[in-house]
Amino acid sequence: MPVVTKTFLRTTESVPAARRFVHATLLDWKLPDLADPAELVTFELASNAILHASHASFRVTLRRLSDDQVQVAVIDRSSTLPRQADPGDDDHGRGLAIFDALSLEWGAEPTWWGTLKGKKVWADLAAPEPAEPPDRYVPIHPSRQAQVIYVLIVVAVAALIVAGVATSQ
Repeated sequence: MPVVTKTFLRTTESVPAARRFVHATLLDWKLPDLADPAELVTFELASNAILHASHASFRVTLRRLSDDQVQVAVIDRSSTLPRQADPGDDDHGRGLAIFDALSLEWGAEPTWWGTLKGKKVWADLAAPEPAEPPDRYVPIHPSRQAQVIYVLIVVAVAALIVAGVATSQ
């Protein structure tokens, strides 16, 4: 399965650039349904790399796992693994909750980037299941009484049509 990687400078301008990279890659892979959740995950991961890593760059990797699944990962040169923030922290810490809601699974692990120890934070995403088509049979009349009334109306309308045709001839 294909893998693409791109390195970005640790600047705020790199966050939208990383999102565009992920979006374009998913369109190339014919996975447009994954673009929005993957961009959101990329936004969170890239923002965290800018906030918490002290080195000049971070790397975004997309790995196609199957026909409808991808892994989005950000590698930075900080060895500090992310942790869930306290619910009372209004400014930070909601990113891991977003990963949990959007992903099949996610994780963080120590890794090496060249000669420096860093970390990889990743989320596996799946395209949403296609919606089931509606039932072709939709009951018009839920009760026996309604069915009888419907039949009487159809018979009365048919009688009026026949009577109208008979009088016009």
